[in-house]
Amino acid sequence: MSWLNVKHAMDLSPWIRIPLMWPEPGLEDIEEAQTPEAWARYFAEGLWEDFASEKPEPGEVDLLTNILLMYALRAPAAFPDFEVFLHLPHPREIPLPAYVDLVEIEEGEDRKTALRELTHADASYTVEPPIVEDFDSPHLGAGLRVLRYYQDEDSNEVHVGLRYAWRYEKGTEAADVLIILADPDAGRILRALDDVDEFARAIRISPDEEADTWKSS
Repeated sequence: MSWLNVKHAMDLSPWIRIPLMWPEPGLEDIEEAQTPEAWARYFAEGLWEDFASEKPEPGEVDLLTNILLMYALRAPAAFPDFEVFLHLPHPREIPLPAYVDLVEIEEGEDRKTALRELTHADASYTVEPPIVEDFDSPHLGAGLRVLRYYQDEDSNEVHVGLRYAWRYEKGTEAADVLIILADPDAGRILRALDDVDEFARAIRISPDEEADTWKSS
């Protein structure tokens, strides 16, 4: 059995991973892995410490703590069982969630068709044709990156979606790897694109015996 592994491939900055459960298995002795509240406070304080040249205004650490807590509680529900990472290059920005997971391959489904379906490369609901580009990964090989604009059914606002997908095959193992991002602010996604591309290229599959279940940070 294998799983996605980002931790060994890159320095996660400016990304923050949200644990999928509390306390996180294997990290019971680490305070910030015990509860969403402790996790949010730890990263809010740490992010502001990283920007030593900028001192937070009164209440800004608490504000970021509350924002991170909200994402910790709500973001995983958007795509259950996906790993969730928040892109947060500055403590005054709004986090941008990225969802990452392995997708089981349907029997008989070829690679090209599967990747186009996963990335919504041929979506008919978009306000303009999706921007479909080949996207190579040093760990996963040839894949797709698709940027699309679509109208949200609830708000009628135009949102932007960004997806990446690859087919992973090794021996008897096979799965599709999928990354999902979406935001009502197109600028937020476009400003983060270089960081997201770097993040996407760092994702790889690691066998059980090589992974440390995210212990190093």
